[in-house]
Amino acid sequence: MTVIAVLPNSVSIAPAQRLALGRRFLLVSWTMDGTMNGATDAVGSITPSVDGEPVRPPFTTLTIDSGWGARRVLSILPAPRDPRMPIHFIANNRVIAELRTESGAADLDPAGLLGSLDGAGRLRVLRFLFDFACSTPALRRDAAFAALCRRLVLDRAAEPATLAIRATAGGDLLLCAGALSGRFGAITGLVVLSANAVARAPFDACIGSDPAGKGRVAFDLLIDRGLCAPGNLLVVLGANGVACRRFPEEPAGLPTLTDRLNARPDTPATLRHYLLSCLAKRGRNDVSAASAVSELQALAPLPRRQAADAKRPIGASLDLAVPTADGGLFLAGWLHDPHGLAAELVVRTPFGGERRVERFTNRFPREDVAKLYGNTGLDRSGFVLHLPGTPEPAEALQVTAELRLASGGALRLVPPPRPRADADARAAVLGSLPPRFATPELLESVIGPAVAPLHAAHLATRGEPELVVYGERKAKPAVSVIIPLYRTLEFLRFQIACFATDPAMADAELVFVLDSPEQRDEVVHLLRGFHGLYGLPMLLLVQSANYGYSAANNAGVAVARANRLLLLNSDVVPDRAGWLPQLVAALEERPGIGAVGPKLLFDDDSLQHAGLYFDRDLQGAWYNHHYFKGLPRDFAAACRPRSVPGVTGACLLTTRAAYTTAGGFCEDYIIGDFEDSDLCLRIRGQGLDIRYAPSVELYHLERRSIGRHQGYTRGVASEYNRWLHGRRWADRMAELMARDWCADDEVQPSKAGRARKTAQVTR
Repeated sequence: MTVIAVLPNSVSIAPAQRLALGRRFLLVSWTMDGTMNGATDAVGSITPSVDGEPVRPPFTTLTIDSGWGARRVLSILPAPRDPRMPIHFIANNRVIAELRTESGAADLDPAGLLGSLDGAGRLRVLRFLFDFACSTPALRRDAAFAALCRRLVLDRAAEPATLAIRATAGGDLLLCAGALSGRFGAITGLVVLSANAVARAPFDACIGSDPAGKGRVAFDLLIDRGLCAPGNLLVVLGANGVACRRFPEEPAGLPTLTDRLNARPDTPATLRHYLLSCLAKRGRNDVSAASAVSELQALAPLPRRQAADAKRPIGASLDLAVPTADGGLFLAGWLHDPHGLAAELVVRTPFGGERRVERFTNRFPREDVAKLYGNTGLDRSGFVLHLPGTPEPAEALQVTAELRLASGGALRLVPPPRPRADADARAAVLGSLPPRFATPELLESVIGPAVAPLHAAHLATRGEPELVVYGERKAKPAVSVIIPLYRTLEFLRFQIACFATDPAMADAELVFVLDSPEQRDEVVHLLRGFHGLYGLPMLLLVQSANYGYSAANNAGVAVARANRLLLLNSDVVPDRAGWLPQLVAALEERPGIGAVGPKLLFDDDSLQHAGLYFDRDLQGAWYNHHYFKGLPRDFAAACRPRSVPGVTGACLLTTRAAYTTAGGFCEDYIIGDFEDSDLCLRIRGQGLDIRYAPSVELYHLERRSIGRHQGYTRGVASEYNRWLHGRRWADRMAELMARDWCADDEVQPSKAGRARKTAQVTR
């Protein structure tokens, strides 16, 4: 129990008045004169007490200096259970005020609560009431308290001006607009009063200039439709006063925010930023608001802006700006600044993020810029940058920028919105510079940090693939043959014809995985015809989008039933029947074999693949190579079975156990390249061997599908995959290639000079 000290007779206890705030709270007021100075130096030190026990929160106290030396104190606290109990207010262990119900203390007049105070005092009292109510659910939902607040406000503004409702946003939000006196000062709070409740407005207001030019302050406010009911009041608390506005009936046929911004291309940037920021905050828990954020950026983008005047001494453009989910920002563009006028580039996102660039590294030639400015010498105006940062509250599609000059001027730059789909944005990043300039350093610091989150975001959009079954599925097939399909279908009839006329394929399960779903109807019809013609059971798995070679194989393996898995390209055609049992025999020749690959031939009967090995280029970067590529089909060294560092994924037989332990194909690679050698290195990491089986011969019409993928052929995807593969496996590849991979089926320690000689012969 708290012990309350009794003040000496020379110190009086101030009598207090009360005002009921709804059903559960009281507002108590008293005045202190100069004899009590020092007792309440710290406002927060005043504590109410009932029957010697401190009142439990929530409660709060406000002290206001009057103009004549006294101090008015207001305290909001829960009403005592027994209304007859006196309430004491304690500061510095002394009772400084007392409310006694039996003493007949008069109830406080609501109108008089503000009457004797100046403007600053009235503002503090109203904020005091609203702040406490908005943080106390039991009070803000109390109809009696709401009625008191309305009375206090309307006593000062009997006929509030009406707000204008401009547009709808995200289904449950409205954009309202109003104006205030130019002397109102900064808006410090917004509260909505309904007939039964007090609520804080969900967002701050956006301040703008008066379009009528009358010296007033215009403001826009995004607010919940439910708070905009006719008759509700908006209380605006400002640095210099309090204003009240009334909500009208919602007009019929309101435009969306997107429509309004498109109809008003001169919309201030501050309002656009305000709308996107508010919607982004709401969009974390509101699907419609999140959709509005994307719609507003995609359908009402800012017009592109660049500085590309050949008559001016400086020019610049942001051709591509791709914010990523991890907070990073990839930029590609050009800067023509022969006189060194630029000081820095300042880039801003729609939600308030800001990045600064003082040095433009990773430069490369731009023929279009050189032509524009008539440069005859070496032009290196192009640049790519990656700027790390923190994640935004929503997906940013378009940024703005200023190229600031040393003189204090600036050039405003606006790039087009980033491609909406993550796969398209990934392709744009990979196509932003010529492949010959994709150095390991640039891949590490610029391309990699941008591509990895975009690729991961694209993979995260995968839906459940569609399964189409032709004929009766085998319960326990000997081998499941997984064949990804992408665009190229012209070899399918030859491949299936070979399978259908080969008795050894009767125990195999054929699983086709379509990675170009736009061809779905064509492929379904085509396979239905082949099934009707040959009676061959087949499965077709249709991916929801193109997720790449690795994902296609992994999806196919997931539905396959056999314990042996043959990974086969759609442009691989067997030379003769009976090839699959021979490949299986090579896999099971002895324990410890994790994968085998056959001899693959070009259509001119030259060797395409006789095993895979690794070698470095002149810059030290690791590449994949095929043994004896281009040599005659019957080249002696290519006709002997042996262990090899790896085999190509164009035709690779493994076991489900080895595949699963390896984690399947790694899906970090883009489109399709280096995944097969990555899988082989993972299989070798299990202590298993990989072998080449030359007795099995197939034709491989190499890389026909990947050549039709624009995101691969027109960018640096291959360089990215090679860099990623080398970064992960450089030490392991060096270890493997330090051995002497002899043709006598034994792996011997390296002999001086033999590794280099072998590499030269095989190339």
